[in-house]
Amino acid sequence: MRLRLLLIGLFVPTFVLAQQQDAQLPRFRAGANLVRADVYVSKDGAALTDLKAEDFEVYEDDKPQKVESFELVAARPPNPQSERVEPTTVRDMRQEVVDASRVFTLYFDRYFVNLSGSFRARKPIVETLDRVIGPDDLVGAMSPLMAPTQVTYSKRTRSIETFLTEHWYWGERFRDNTLSTEDPAVRGCMWGPNSPILKKYREQQTLDALSSLVDHLDGLRPERKFVMVFTEGWPLYRPDQTLAGKEPPITDRPVVDPRTGGLQRPETTEVGTPFRTLESCQRMQSMLAFADHDMEFRLLLQRANRANVSFYPIDPRGLVAFDTPIELGVPVSADAAGLRNHYEAMRDMAAQTDGNVVLNTNDVAGAMKKVFADVGSYYLLGYYSTNQKLDGRFRRIRVEVKRDDVDVRNRPGYLAPTEAEARAAGVAINRPGAKPSPPPTVTRALDAIAPARGFLPVRVQAIGGRNSIRAVVELDATTLKQPEWMSGGTLKLTFEPERQVGTSMTQPSQTMTVAIDPGQRSIVVNGAAGEPLAPGRYSVRAELTARNARQPIQITTFATVPADAAEVGTGLLALRRGPSTGLAYVGTADPRFRRTERLRVEVPLAGEAFTGTGRLLTREGQATPLNVTFTTRTDEGNKQQLGVGEVVLAPLAEGEYVLELSLAKNGKTDVVSYGFRIVP
Repeated sequence: MRLRLLLIGLFVPTFVLAQQQDAQLPRFRAGANLVRADVYVSKDGAALTDLKAEDFEVYEDDKPQKVESFELVAARPPNPQSERVEPTTVRDMRQEVVDASRVFTLYFDRYFVNLSGSFRARKPIVETLDRVIGPDDLVGAMSPLMAPTQVTYSKRTRSIETFLTEHWYWGERFRDNTLSTEDPAVRGCMWGPNSPILKKYREQQTLDALSSLVDHLDGLRPERKFVMVFTEGWPLYRPDQTLAGKEPPITDRPVVDPRTGGLQRPETTEVGTPFRTLESCQRMQSMLAFADHDMEFRLLLQRANRANVSFYPIDPRGLVAFDTPIELGVPVSADAAGLRNHYEAMRDMAAQTDGNVVLNTNDVAGAMKKVFADVGSYYLLGYYSTNQKLDGRFRRIRVEVKRDDVDVRNRPGYLAPTEAEARAAGVAINRPGAKPSPPPTVTRALDAIAPARGFLPVRVQAIGGRNSIRAVVELDATTLKQPEWMSGGTLKLTFEPERQVGTSMTQPSQTMTVAIDPGQRSIVVNGAAGEPLAPGRYSVRAELTARNARQPIQITTFATVPADAAEVGTGLLALRRGPSTGLAYVGTADPRFRRTERLRVEVPLAGEAFTGTGRLLTREGQATPLNVTFTTRTDEGNKQQLGVGEVVLAPLAEGEYVLELSLAKNGKTDVVSYGFRIVP
């Protein structure tokens, strides 16, 4: 008992952030049919980062989908000088997980790793974390004795390194004193350390823990989640009715209750006491005897595939000749068969979840480094599903790339929300007598928040006006602090028309290059500086290159140039003013604001004589009492007329909102909206 408390006390507090538990984030945002899919594209083992939005074709249940958003999420290498602000609450940690580039979970399968394996694992794991985990990644750790809600995901890996270095003896396979760390219920039944029922109990504990982890990760974020499983494999026991007929070594006997001094009732199975009755032990033994772990394992992999969780099993022992110690007296043939079965389970786990396996190598650190490189930069695509049914069914996603000899891996699919889940997430259901749903402008504005990620090195937003596109490109504060950006750089912005189905004519693309001054985060560009743009949908591709760097940072979004007769732009661009900007308003592509800031939005107008009103809406479409002022101004750079809305954010609580402008001229009214989030 003392050893169990010691190990739990050393392992759990290292990774537990707080006892509070927030509800899991929904699998979708304001629009129930908005889907995001992560796509990994590589060639000869190296990630490709030069693809464009038009290079991808997305299919849902074999039906083509229209890509609405496109991002390249680049995995940055570790930088000890980068600023790392850790979350202080569970809620903040969950938001960090949503915003992170990559999320890794290290699962230490203590019941199926021997002492020498845990000793050998400490150095390769520490070296890999130091060399591979970047400033935009999050990593957490878990064991079978922990609940997934207790796992803390952090940018710092020092707590994990400390545990592995100081408490390397976490592996418990084949240890004689393992009984002291078992569940009190198991110790109460007095099964021996080599008892078949105890071995099956431990495997059940591992499968249950991995299953709970998959469910937990499924609710955290839709993008891929990576689970590094440090294990020596599992036999995956099948049902064995002979185990149910064996009588446990326990016998019913009177026990003194330490609290009352009287006799404890025989049927008492109080948690925390090592005593159980013969009946309760037989019941547990029967349940384990008829459990089919092979089937449970297959179902676990199916659920992991649907939850976009990839397993990477790693044998920390390195190259081994025997699976069990010689002193246990296991015949060589039986030992070899057991090793094959264990490795087969590990290979299946990796293959069926699009992961990789590390076996039979003494260079565990080198193999792990290749594993992490395999999950580097990726593309994040967003589309509105053409299937709007709220049926809760699984929908397959297939992504194709218009380039030869490339390896494409993508999110396999997703579970569509049910009506109950949609209502719980704030999506109104149009039914007779039900509350009216928010206007489409509100839903679209809220959906636009979803692709915004907290650690993108650069963000871009763009809107269309008459014959032009107005865009704002913003470097992340962490990126700006990198040494290569100390001298500034250049921005290459390309407006490329989308090819229209059924037509052979294409409009020429328009490219402009802008210098980025040292320390400059935000660049506002107006496409009217070049040739007039024809009406239609355009991809807006930004390539930013630091003066001391060779490779550019790329990101793509979309904008629609309205018809020639339209007099109002197709959206709103935001500016912020607050403690970080002084008295000036600065353009921003980041939809996250704080209450200490003011928000200003602008929309291109064709001509003058516009009147307008503004209002601030909740995510349900309800108007708030906050005053939104409306004015017009002329951009001095290109003489573009702009409609301007402004609001003070101090009275707002944390959450998502929509700023809406209604613009009227000659009896016609146009409505444009901007979605944003108030953060701590």
